[in-house]
Amino acid sequence: MSGKCLTIKYQCTHPSCQVFCKKGEIDIEESFFNELRSAAKEGDTFKSPSTACRMGFAQVFKVLSVEETREAVDAGSSKEKVNEKDPLWMLSDEHRHVLAKLDVIEDQVRKRDIEGLWESTASVENDIILHAIKQEEGALFPLIESRISMGEGLVAIMKEDHVEFISILHGFRCGLQDGDIQDGLVTSLIVNLRNHIIKEDEEFFPQIDEVMKADERAILYEKMLKIREGHVPLVAGDRKAKGLSPYSEDRRRMDAEIVALKEATSMGDVKCCGAH
Repeated sequence: MSGKCLTIKYQCTHPSCQVFCKKGEIDIEESFFNELRSAAKEGDTFKSPSTACRMGFAQVFKVLSVEETREAVDAGSSKEKVNEKDPLWMLSDEHRHVLAKLDVIEDQVRKRDIEGLWESTASVENDIILHAIKQEEGALFPLIESRISMGEGLVAIMKEDHVEFISILHGFRCGLQDGDIQDGLVTSLIVNLRNHIIKEDEEFFPQIDEVMKADERAILYEKMLKIREGHVPLVAGDRKAKGLSPYSEDRRRMDAEIVALKEATSMGDVKCCGAH
């Protein structure tokens, strides 16, 4: 990670954007900006983060100017180290990468790129397993569920969302194995996942941030590192292998992990996912 923060002045190229995001300015990390530029077709454009457009979808933004934010370069090194060890910052940073992948998936759907979608949806499913099932449900939620306002209800909503995302992904990827791109499923996934990320970043995580103590952050950070180190990445496998593909094994393994976490939660004895 470069640590540089850029101020991008842009113009939205979508014809329906007349008021809020026709022209604007956004502060963004250089590494994330590079990801968004790679998702666009022309060198002077980039795909917007979904929350930058009033419609809530990624649009093509034309770059008007790029300036390096001096404060981020001069004082950011120490600040960045603090952020990188903050578990909530880590989770939000993972959100940014997932949003960039959703932009890529949208483009692949338009191009009817089945092989590309087979790889990209496996990558997003892997992110959901590691981020949502293992790090959030396995480590974060048990720590804060009883301490924030309406915590049990909020956690239940987040878990329902996680199950929905996985179900949609499996249904969509089964269609890909048969050579079908199910537009309704992938649209539902993209819209719901973006809304879920907004819900966590703007409502859920700020509540957690207010009640979490420094020592708890340190413990959670170490747990999340162990979870990441012990995670076996989900790989796409051979799309045409159907039931014999590694994907089927990943499905069974993931289902077992979800069941184990649910059982542990019901007994009030949630452990780090690395310890079974």
